[in-house]
Amino acid sequence: MNARKRSRPYTLEDVNYVYDNYANMTAGEIAEQLGISKFQVAKIVSELRKKGVDLPEKTVRRQNPIEAFLKQRGIEPKARKKAPAKAAGRRGRPRKKSS
Repeated sequence: MNARKRSRPYTLEDVNYVYDNYANMTAGEIAEQLGISKFQVAKIVSELRKKGVDLPEKTVRRQNPIEAFLKQRGIEPKARKKAPAKAAGRRGRPRKKSS
């Protein structure tokens, strides 16, 4: 048996709700509220933008669990080291000299 929840086709009311709430809610929250999948929410947003609708960028994002863990434990992340510059030229093993 398939554990996935079956979605329904989205409606005009769904599109209005997505347009009004997209900047302030996550796609998952909107989907849960409307009873559609978050992929359908993304599809609505994509279609609106393709049609030239100026949909605002997200102001609410799902919190990164790693960042939440670090903040909860009071751990400061280490500064990232820069990767050493690679030598220009060929990659891999040197070629054998032919006789």
